[in-house]
Amino acid sequence: MEEITGVIVVNKPEGITSTRVVEKIRRLLKVKKAGHLGTLDPMATGVLPIAVGKATKLSEVFMEQFKEYVGRIKLGVLTDTYDREGKVVEEKPIPEDITPEKVKEVLAKFTGEVWQTPPMYSAKRYKGKRLYQLAREGKEVKLEPKKVYIDELKFISYEPPYIKLFARVGKGVYIRTLAKDIGEALGTVGTLWDLARTSAAGFTLEQAVGLEELKNMEVEERRKLVIPLKDCFPDFPSLKVMGRLKWWVTVGNPVVITPEELGKKELKEGEYVKILNEDGDFIAMGKIKRSPEGRWLCHAYKVLYTA
Repeated sequence: MEEITGVIVVNKPEGITSTRVVEKIRRLLKVKKAGHLGTLDPMATGVLPIAVGKATKLSEVFMEQFKEYVGRIKLGVLTDTYDREGKVVEEKPIPEDITPEKVKEVLAKFTGEVWQTPPMYSAKRYKGKRLYQLAREGKEVKLEPKKVYIDELKFISYEPPYIKLFARVGKGVYIRTLAKDIGEALGTVGTLWDLARTSAAGFTLEQAVGLEELKNMEVEERRKLVIPLKDCFPDFPSLKVMGRLKWWVTVGNPVVITPEELGKKELKEGEYVKILNEDGDFIAMGKIKRSPEGRWLCHAYKVLYTA
């Protein structure tokens, strides 16, 4: 069967790993290449975009986009995994003076650039091994905090012992670690109790399809749900190239551009551009840079199709 390229958005159910979902999608769509665009823990549900075919080459670009979550933190309990599936390692009284106003004050402190230490039970690698593998072997690793970006934390409710919140975060943020850190900032401990991702890599829950629904479809029906790359990255400007210019760009040469050509008032270095052919099909992901002479240039950062 012909290879397809694009993204299918799955509404991941609870209790399954993201890797297992990818394996199922590969079989259901009959494709050779597939990969998720940002893992979701087995406990978590919601938006799990999966790139198929040549779209896997753009995984890095997809994962740089913001992710949005709704979750609950249980105060007074801490587990070794920082979520409810772990082993309880600490219990601590919840201060009686915690109010919605106080929670909002604490959430504000975790907005913007913050330092965060990855949890031991995570897929992050350390000297070639996944951290969760080392944790299961009982090995302790001194992890360095990392600067991450949290765009928004919005208070939803506080019904002791649970805090419900909305989070919009950048790449590399662990919501489990955030739950732990918020608990500590409130004078107790905290564990992520449930989590639903509502948006990731530019895709929303409204675009997502359930695994059971996919199973009940024919292969061609499933394939129609794959979003073509030209319809991904809706916030990125587009540059249409044709004829010899199409070849010129896809073999690595930059082209001179203007803000007006991309439908923008101004450009900034490092900004991504969708490079399309004369039919409007996606052929490469471009990046903007400034020449020494001050001209704006666009070069192909990731080429998917050559002329």
